[in-house]
Amino acid sequence: MEVAAKVIGEVQALIIFPVIPYAILAIFYMFWFSAALNLFSSGRVIQNDCSTNCCAYDLKSKKVSCDNCCGYSIHYTPHLTAAILFHLFGCYWATQFFVACSSTVIAGSVASYYWTRGEAQQEIPFLPVFASMKRLIRYSLGSVALGSLIVSFVESVRFILEALRRKLKVANSMPESWVGRVLFRSSQFCLRCIGWTIKSVNHNAYIMIAITGKGFFKASEIATELIISNILRIGKVNVIGDVILFLGKLCVSLSSALFAFLMLDTNKYKSAHNKISSPIFPVLVCWSLGYVVATLFFAVVEMSIDTIILSFCQDSEEHQGTAQYAPPLLIETLSDQNEMQRLTQ
Repeated sequence: MEVAAKVIGEVQALIIFPVIPYAILAIFYMFWFSAALNLFSSGRVIQNDCSTNCCAYDLKSKKVSCDNCCGYSIHYTPHLTAAILFHLFGCYWATQFFVACSSTVIAGSVASYYWTRGEAQQEIPFLPVFASMKRLIRYSLGSVALGSLIVSFVESVRFILEALRRKLKVANSMPESWVGRVLFRSSQFCLRCIGWTIKSVNHNAYIMIAITGKGFFKASEIATELIISNILRIGKVNVIGDVILFLGKLCVSLSSALFAFLMLDTNKYKSAHNKISSPIFPVLVCWSLGYVVATLFFAVVEMSIDTIILSFCQDSEEHQGTAQYAPPLLIETLSDQNEMQRLTQ
């Protein structure tokens, strides 16, 4: 984490970079919602068939009417239904794609710092973030799109199966035997595990795409081999790092909530037209917004840590177990000799 903090301090554009993809994503959502409203309003409005006599109060005539009171519904053609489903799937795919592009750019910026030892400033590309964006657009855009497509497809299948499970549960069509229930629950658990595994593989694949420039499947293979061969080292860093990052997000969000409470506790908001009856809701809003913003920027730190640890493992793999490009602090912490000394002690 100390090395990651140093990288972010040197490559200062990483601090404000997350604003760019999420701003692009916000613009995309504006166009997506306008297209969605157009698609959903393109169906035919058809009056429902009345199977029984019914009466309803007519607002125009201001009297009870027993004619045409069965209501209306919207009917879509098969082509329009397919277009709506593709539009919904495309939204999730585009979201995953922009997030994946952001992760790859951050990983490329941190990797360029690591593989130039962080000392030879003339070897580090000018404005590493923009250099990483250029490499992504020129070489790796297809790999990132493929990875985001796989995640979107798996998550869509899981969402459909989850919706079917809920319908079966509401209709009391759940398996009655304990064997059927076990299989039903285990299948649901397996789908969640598959989704989590694919997301994890893609996350590390984006890092290896930024480091090696390989295609998606080759980068996934390299990342998987590195994780398996360094499972204890990577697991230790991830567990400790996740706990510390979660505490950091919690501290930032709670600090925002505390600041909001202290600001609302002043005389300005206790009298006249600015008086607030209860500060609970504004404080909760500030806490939630603080957590979202903290998550957004701590994601840069998390991606930097993962990129550094995988770069270190790749460096060790290429140089017979001895990392040649790692900073001294990283070598001191993660070298195999120090690991053996800790185990023997």
